Amino acid sequence: MVNSIICAAIAAVFATLTTAVPTANTYHKCPVIIEGRIPQSTPLSTFDTTSSPFSSTHVKGYNLNWSSILQFPPIVPSKFDYPSSKAVEVSITNSSVFLSGGKNMQYGFRRAELIMGNGSDATNVGVKTFHWSVKQDEGRSMNLSHEYMNVWHEANDYASNQFSVNAGVILEQDAPKQAGNGSVSGVGMDRKLWKVLDRKNNVIWSTAIVSDEWQNWGIKVDYIKNTLQVFYSESYDPLEAVTEPITNDNSGGGQFHVGMLKKPTNTTSVVWDGYQESPIHEGQIYGGIFVEDSARNCLTK
Repeated sequence: MVNSIICAAIAAVFATLTTAVPTANTYHKCPVIIEGRIPQSTPLSTFDTTSSPFSSTHVKGYNLNWSSILQFPPIVPSKFDYPSSKAVEVSITNSSVFLSGGKNMQYGFRRAELIMGNGSDATNVGVKTFHWSVKQDEGRSMNLSHEYMNVWHEANDYASNQFSVNAGVILEQDAPKQAGNGSVSGVGMDRKLWKVLDRKNNVIWSTAIVSDEWQNWGIKVDYIKNTLQVFYSESYDPLEAVTEPITNDNSGGGQFHVGMLKKPTNTTSVVWDGYQESPIHEGQIYGGIFVEDSARNCLTK
């Protein structure tokens, strides 16, 4: 009964759209390496098991289950989800404190991230494009006086990211590590911008956080040439290149994170200390999550 109500609600929303929605044959599809799109029939309980397309154990608050963190909002699917997959919302609360290494609570952060890959899988070689779409939940908005990491590819050393997409007020601790790509710092940039950071924390592209549309992303990681390239669109428009290939250190393997990592203010270590307001009830809606092989310039747009 609940599923039928949700499906009817989504169909009703589609009926009111004036923007062209995608069809099953809208896109040229490249080989998918890891699939993170959620079939319409998937229950939340799947995310607590090894049947989940994401890690069932990481990264989430201590003693929390994914089925209590996630929800399926009754909204129109993103461009790469339609017609057979659905959106998923990742939320954080006061309880979203991760136990690191089985012994240390990361009290500086509030975090919940869906993770794809194992650090040495096929998404870490050749040329791969990491896809996702994100939409804002106006009832559970981010507090942009904080810095957020929303999507990133974390290196296996856990000390750096090949790329990240951040929002809010960038901390001084996250200024560029050294010269490169123009050394454009996110510190002091408008908090209402998405900021794409390279391995050295240089901002290589930015755009406004849109409140009422899907924002679609593709980041092409060329492990052979050591470059990044950003692709972007809104609603159901095709992705377009918004940067040229940019030199970047793509070494070290890693995993793809999609979700929310809210950093503290008034902090020294960032990870272990700092201020987080209370209560926290925030969420980000995601869809169209997958990683594809972009050899031979193949890219799903």
